[in-house]
Amino acid sequence: MTREFMRQTPIKQSTHLKTDCIGECYRMNGYCTGCGRTSDEIFDWIILTDEQKQAILTSPREDANKD
Repeated sequence: MTREFMRQTPIKQSTHLKTDCIGECYRMNGYCTGCGRTSDEIFDWIILTDEQKQAILTSPREDANKD
């Protein structure tokens, strides 16, 4: 998704599922070491449905600290 598309698309914000962000963002091996999400998952979070967010929250996370 492009940023231009994001600006033109109304945001359907979820009121049920909140982000799992812990405010310690650092990306290693494609994953945030704080929440374990990918950059795409973090960027798209505000436009995802509750079902999509739940799938992300319950999916196995890669170990971001693994070399």
